[in-house]
Amino acid sequence: MEVYKSKYLHLAFFAEQELIEMTWLPPTDSMTEDEYKKEFLNYLDIILSLRPKKIIADTRTMFFPIRPEIQEWINQTIFPPSLEMGLNKAAFVMSEEMISQISIEQTMEENEGVKFITRYFDNKEEAKEWILSL
Repeated sequence: MEVYKSKYLHLAFFAEQELIEMTWLPPTDSMTEDEYKKEFLNYLDIILSLRPKKIIADTRTMFFPIRPEIQEWINQTIFPPSLEMGLNKAAFVMSEEMISQISIEQTMEENEGVKFITRYFDNKEEAKEWILSL
């Protein structure tokens, strides 16, 4: 069930699997840092109300480079309440765009990011199979 849609991001929630799917969209190539933060704050509001335990983040068409300051903001602002409410398993379907991929991996290797059980995949089917097996 789709629970959020903007020009940058779609979120779908599957209650039975306690799973949220985050899909970043091609217009992220022109997204500002403020817009990126706003999208994550919207995401946070949604997960705090739905309380998923797992996430699949499809970043294949995410073209926004996450600067170190933004990575730190995610680790301080988004990750602690996510972990506190029980979301701790993350599967990433990775972009072929090298800078985006590296910045996502760096974000997950920071302080709070390492507390997630995380794996990276080339396709969504493998990511879904893994996350649902946990």
